[in-house]
Amino acid sequence: MNATPALQARALTKRFAGRTVVDGLDFAVRPGTITGFLGANGAGKSTTMRLFMGLDRPTAGAALIGGQRIDQWPVPGKKIGAALSNRCAHPGRTALDSLRWIALLLGLPERRCHEELDRVGLGDAARRRTGEFSFGMRQRLALAQAMLGDPEILLLDEPMNGLDPQGIDWLRELLTGLRERGRTVLMASHLLREIEDLVDDLVIIDQGRIVGTGSVREFLDRFERETVTVRCEDVHTLVGAVLAAGGQLLGAARGDRVSIVGLAAREIGRLARDRGLSIEEMTTERRLETAYHAATGGEVPGRPAPEEVRS
Repeated sequence: MNATPALQARALTKRFAGRTVVDGLDFAVRPGTITGFLGANGAGKSTTMRLFMGLDRPTAGAALIGGQRIDQWPVPGKKIGAALSNRCAHPGRTALDSLRWIALLLGLPERRCHEELDRVGLGDAARRRTGEFSFGMRQRLALAQAMLGDPEILLLDEPMNGLDPQGIDWLRELLTGLRERGRTVLMASHLLREIEDLVDDLVIIDQGRIVGTGSVREFLDRFERETVTVRCEDVHTLVGAVLAAGGQLLGAARGDRVSIVGLAAREIGRLARDRGLSIEEMTTERRLETAYHAATGGEVPGRPAPEEVRS
């Protein structure tokens, strides 16, 4: 087994104008895995990815790819690819042209451009100007650019943004296929339910610092609080009892349903019984969302702001 991490941050630190954005990160990404990189807006995810790609210089520490900095690889695009933004092509150029220059830099034939456009579902749009593309089409184009050199490692910043449900299913299948071929993916995402059963490992960052790493199972065991969803005839009375007993709501009540954390199902049942309330349905589940909330003490990661450049 390859003992060298595919990606490794060693005391990685970045400051902008005296403000620390990435604060002494230490983590490693195992080869051949899909790792979820989670954090709220401004947590430092995008900056960390830029440091790996050499787009920003670390203030201190190191961002290593297969044990080396990106500039130490003879042809970096064949070792690592990145889709950090869907603003990846001049709007007046065609999709095909946006890949041709990358192929030229990597010493690849033009047929590879057509192959990747077909792979991401843009084959029929190859000669359309990218300024005409939808948000989701630009996401697919950024993926094609990242994968053109068939790299061992991919960095993807919110790749599911702008994709419809079918597109998300397609992306999940694509990433699963890459993992089966031994490729490594580090993926930032706020769609926690979509990635929960896709990723192998997690790196959780909050305010520029690591708050949790490891497998999804380890993270859930450490931080997750059981989520109990209840359907009750008098949900408002139940909510009052739950809050008084120290429970919390996962979002607002929806009609006659409410999701609760911090209390076990049997405790909620007892509260309802003591107040003469009839519970019509009760289900329990474990959610990555609630584990994330418990780990960071903050909100579930939200959609990045449209103009966010360094977060």
